[in-house]
Amino acid sequence: MTAKPSHTPSKKPSLKRSAAFNFAGSVLPMFVALVTTPIYLEQIGAARYGVLAIVWMVQGYFGFLDLGLSSATSNRIAQLEHAQPAERESVLWTALLLNAALGIAGGIALYGLMQMLLGYFDMGPELSAELRPALPCVACLVPLSNLISVFNGALVGRERFGTLNAVQLPVTLMYQLVPLGAALLYGPNLRNLVYGTLAAGVAALLVNAIVVWCVFPLRLAQGPRREWVGKLFSFGAWMSVTSLAQPLLETGDRLMISHALGPQAVTYYHVPFNLAVRVRVFPSVFVRTLFPRLSSLDAANAAELSTTAIRGLAALLTPMTVFGMFLMHPFLALWVGQEFAMRATSVGETILVGIWINAVAQIAACHLQATGRPGIVARFQVYEMFPFFALLWWMLHTFGVVGAALAWSARCLLDFVLMFHAARLNSHPTRMLFAPALIVAAAYIATLVFAPLSWPGIGCWIGMTIVALAWAARTEPQACARVLGLLASMRNHTRRWAQGQ
Repeated sequence: MTAKPSHTPSKKPSLKRSAAFNFAGSVLPMFVALVTTPIYLEQIGAARYGVLAIVWMVQGYFGFLDLGLSSATSNRIAQLEHAQPAERESVLWTALLLNAALGIAGGIALYGLMQMLLGYFDMGPELSAELRPALPCVACLVPLSNLISVFNGALVGRERFGTLNAVQLPVTLMYQLVPLGAALLYGPNLRNLVYGTLAAGVAALLVNAIVVWCVFPLRLAQGPRREWVGKLFSFGAWMSVTSLAQPLLETGDRLMISHALGPQAVTYYHVPFNLAVRVRVFPSVFVRTLFPRLSSLDAANAAELSTTAIRGLAALLTPMTVFGMFLMHPFLALWVGQEFAMRATSVGETILVGIWINAVAQIAACHLQATGRPGIVARFQVYEMFPFFALLWWMLHTFGVVGAALAWSARCLLDFVLMFHAARLNSHPTRMLFAPALIVAAAYIATLVFAPLSWPGIGCWIGMTIVALAWAARTEPQACARVLGLLASMRNHTRRWAQGQ
């Protein structure tokens, strides 16, 4: 069916403006996590926090039962940009109905799986007894997440990133603070923590539904239609494979660590991993902003935009990664204690290397998906599973939690090679990434050779950061000039303020 054009085509928002909204919505919750993690560890202990992290991870993994419908919703609604509002509304109602059914089925499956996993994870009889009564609540989180993802997909398809991030910020705060509040009020029992997570999920669904109803908007002009089912599933099929494979590749390490070394070892891995992975806010902003725009461009313009994004992202992340690797130990020592930092620093440094590799690979994967080739991304991730888990098992039993981090980063490198080979943008992005890759590798070696905060270590920290900044400035001179101009403006304002005092 051909969509009827609307009488007033909407103008697409600026990519810079959309990226700014996405960045703000991603960064602000990070500060909440930085504050709440030590409180979680103090109030519920490392073992309970490890179990709670596993529960969140498994529940999030079952989001694969979205079957790519949230991305398909974004794609289809973006294509209907100039259609009548009733057409877009019909797509959204169809996706909501499908995802509700899939979420209920996923929740039932998760409930049965968690009954078996309680015996698999080495969490002890006390923690198992605390968690078991809350398993129905864990299952209910799946349909809630599925419905929320469709609402988010609708806003992404319309490129309403300002509204989307205005919603996601309080939602993220609820997910972080409500379980902690339940623990503080009713005691550090896993049952209370899960109840708090469920309460946050219900509130998040209501907030998203109200906002989409008003902003999308939903006016009951047209309900779900059978014709959209096949179209949504045809696009979402390969995206669903990615949704299935990617969380397993991302989080399978913690499952194996828990089985091999216990939940406390998960904490020594999860905390630095969760800290390092915050750098992903930048590639996530790029991908989230680019996906609907790339979907609407022809092949040549899409390739040019993706190449520009890769160059800009590498220039942004390389100095941050180098600085972050040297900062990992002093920050962890100040944040969660010296003893914890001694166990976790090498994990965080290793994960940062993998994050840098994975970040630039995400742009290539986004390009493939947005230009109608999601099957390539999905197949590669399936192919990566067996070698990754084989390497993970061996590295985990040979080198402990650091070995798990090394295996995770090695998988990111394999993914990078495959995605760039398939995207075939041109040879320039690959050549351009050679220099920053050497800088990141040299910084990582320096963190292994020199003791944290020793004079040689501090010298390498300063020197490698300067080298990374110099490369970034040469690669993106316009962005560097804007940053320097902003700093100069801030300095002038500060000087005038001081003179006025």
